[in-house]
Amino acid sequence: MERNQFLLFLSFLFSTIATILGIAILFSGSSLARYSSGTGGSLFQASEIGAVVIPIVGEIHSGESTFDSTGADTILRQLRDLEEDGNIKGILLEINSPGGTVAASQEIFNELLHLRKTKKIVVSMKDVAASGGYYIASASDYIFAENGTITGSIGVISFAPNVKGLLDRYGVGVRTYKAGKYKDMYSPFRDSTNEEDDMIGKQLQDTYRKFVEDVAKGRNKTVKSIEELAEGKIYSGEDAFRNKLVDDIGGRREAHKKLSELCQYEGEIPLFEQEYSPFERMIRSLGVKFLGEGSQTAKIRSLLQSQVLVILPTSLGKLML
Repeated sequence: MERNQFLLFLSFLFSTIATILGIAILFSGSSLARYSSGTGGSLFQASEIGAVVIPIVGEIHSGESTFDSTGADTILRQLRDLEEDGNIKGILLEINSPGGTVAASQEIFNELLHLRKTKKIVVSMKDVAASGGYYIASASDYIFAENGTITGSIGVISFAPNVKGLLDRYGVGVRTYKAGKYKDMYSPFRDSTNEEDDMIGKQLQDTYRKFVEDVAKGRNKTVKSIEELAEGKIYSGEDAFRNKLVDDIGGRREAHKKLSELCQYEGEIPLFEQEYSPFERMIRSLGVKFLGEGSQTAKIRSLLQSQVLVILPTSLGKLML
């Protein structure tokens, strides 16, 4: 009896903590008012000219960002807020992402390309900026990569699990009711038809062609020159530089210097970075996984239900889609 009461108490305690932390996370959204130059003032309170650092980390998906992923809705909101701020002259994108869904990557790419008309955008690639991560980077004015950065992977992949053989082995049948010949085209409970395979192949080719065309547009290159470097090929930062997929070798210091130059700022332009409270920093340092479970579920659902632009990260310890 006492053991059951103790377990009930623990369950209540964890639920309460999770609820409180979830509410804190909900209200810790990435509004520009939460950015700081490190001098104690918020972005809107500061009258000085500056640039904003925006991280693109983890899988790229629709919806809001989580601790270890990038949500298109979060980034789009930040970029649209920046567009209206005349004091913000540029953006430093720090990318550490293996890619993500097509639509989310395209949304961010298109918004950056639009913003590039009025702001200067420089990218600093970290460990990996591949596929959807490179898609986003290509919308910038200038790209830096480290020698060991993994980038490129200009290609599209789609997964459709098939458990029919497993179910047949154990005598399990699944009835499917549908209205529309192709409604269950991605069903894991049956084999796909040749016609369906052709349809999916065409869809992938259309998406791939758009990917190549957008990269060519963002990089001011010919489609043919990008096609020769595409097909899912992976490059080190050094190889990417030789093939002109990136503009220079360097990290944040070099990217900051280049951004200052492009913004025609004398000296180093102040960088505004998102400001977290001590509480938020503690939560992020813990990397608590039971928090924001709904967001994590939404992220995975977004990735699984969409075509993805992602480097297969078997050696990178990332979610394999």
